[in-house]
Amino acid sequence: MSSSPIDRSPDLKALSATGYPLELRGAYLVVKNVPYLQDTAGRLGRADMVMSVEFPEGTATPPGDHTVWWTGKPPFRADGTSMETDLSCGAWPEGQDIGEGLTAYMQWSRKPLTNGEMRAYVDYEEKVETYVAEVAGQADIRYPGVLDAAKTGEPPAVVLHSRFKYLDTNTYRYGLKGIEHRLEDEIVAIVGVGGTGSYLVDILAKTNVRELHLFDKDVLKQHNAFRMCGAARIEELGGSCRKIDWYRRTYSVIREEGIHVHHQELTGGSRDTLARFTTVFIAVDDLTVRRSIQATCNELGIYHISVGIGVEVEGESNDQLGGNVKVETAFRPKQPRPMQVAPESQQDQAYGIVQTAELNILGAALAVVEWKAKLGIYRNDRPLEADTVLVSASTGQLLRTRSGASSA
Repeated sequence: MSSSPIDRSPDLKALSATGYPLELRGAYLVVKNVPYLQDTAGRLGRADMVMSVEFPEGTATPPGDHTVWWTGKPPFRADGTSMETDLSCGAWPEGQDIGEGLTAYMQWSRKPLTNGEMRAYVDYEEKVETYVAEVAGQADIRYPGVLDAAKTGEPPAVVLHSRFKYLDTNTYRYGLKGIEHRLEDEIVAIVGVGGTGSYLVDILAKTNVRELHLFDKDVLKQHNAFRMCGAARIEELGGSCRKIDWYRRTYSVIREEGIHVHHQELTGGSRDTLARFTTVFIAVDDLTVRRSIQATCNELGIYHISVGIGVEVEGESNDQLGGNVKVETAFRPKQPRPMQVAPESQQDQAYGIVQTAELNILGAALAVVEWKAKLGIYRNDRPLEADTVLVSASTGQLLRTRSGASSA
């Protein structure tokens, strides 16, 4: 049996047999060199049609949506009228990088009809034939035979390298591969994989970072099983299973490469180790360790984010919880000599004994959003002077301020 997902999928194999020049780039199906009319004068052009595709069991499933991307100009009909209004559901005159070396200028939306009712596409053969007939069919009117000539019959090309054991089709489905590529060279460390750190592992292990390094010397215990990400078996909670080993094993089902575990404690004195990373997430509740790592990262010019929660039992009857989630995004240029870290009061630490899963999740999510904004994945309109995000569990308010560790 062929190892090609195209050969194992009847609809894609039928398209290839018809002669369509196909290419599989990651989770994009590309129909190459589709002929079309590119202006009112009827000049002939050619462009690629791109759509997301999924192969959960090695065979293409029916199309998940009804849209395609287009790498050319807006198409015209044979009578010189534009098809843009009828087809377009998105346009980018300057082009949008959708990843895998593809730049889209339009996204099209066209649903098939049965008895006047819109429905989903049965398979990719129907989807490709529908769009090609509509666009290339107009070119064939002006240039008879151009559509058949475009069916070169060349063997389909397949490029499927991934750091995952199965492709991140969520990124491809929404055309985000071109945006997400900004993190592909990241070498990331997570210091502490307890409550908040465990949710950082969950999010970051599913991104296409080059390497993810986990630092924690603790073992799984029953008291932290209900605040950690994932579900541990009771026999794993007796102290014989290290947290980082559990997470590497758990996420090996999705991650093909790039998860590394370190049983030793990471501190600010671990300069050579810290120098390897492009980003360091700090999720430890020891203030001295946290501040020393931040200071060293500042000296080395390494972007770092410190995140944690501080929750206490409070209220008039001591029957409620109150506290904050704190994310410090302090970053300073490389310093000529070690920085002196000022003392910090217990009130400013935003770390405490009490932890809840929902606040751990919130802290991890906020930290990852800040990191992705730094990389340019999220639009970054944050105040330049702000280096701390503080969320109150009592008021629900989010405050962005300047109060990070390096302001001393």
